[in-house]
Amino acid sequence: MTFGRVNPKFSLEDQGITGLGEVFYNLIEPALVEAAVKNGEGTLGRGGAFLVTTGKFTGRSPKDKHVVKTDSVADTIWWDNNAEMTPEGFDALYEDMIAH
Repeated sequence: MTFGRVNPKFSLEDQGITGLGEVFYNLIEPALVEAAVKNGEGTLGRGGAFLVTTGKFTGRSPKDKHVVKTDSVADTIWWDNNAEMTPEGFDALYEDMIAH
């Protein structure tokens, strides 16, 4: 089941991602907060703010950013902060993700 504002030109199925349960696309803020609270991903504070606990994962992880390095982008990416990935490596990771 799909909820939210979906662009029919770009479906997950077209990307090879199938067999999904509920999928939430571009929800407006109240619907997003409602879904997150329902899923136990956070709570509402006294003033209505959505509150979450990140546990030990409190910051960004720049070392986890990977960019597929191709001829068309090789000279436009700042490689000091981004780990490069080959197209073949991306394809292998994608297949593992889809199989999971």
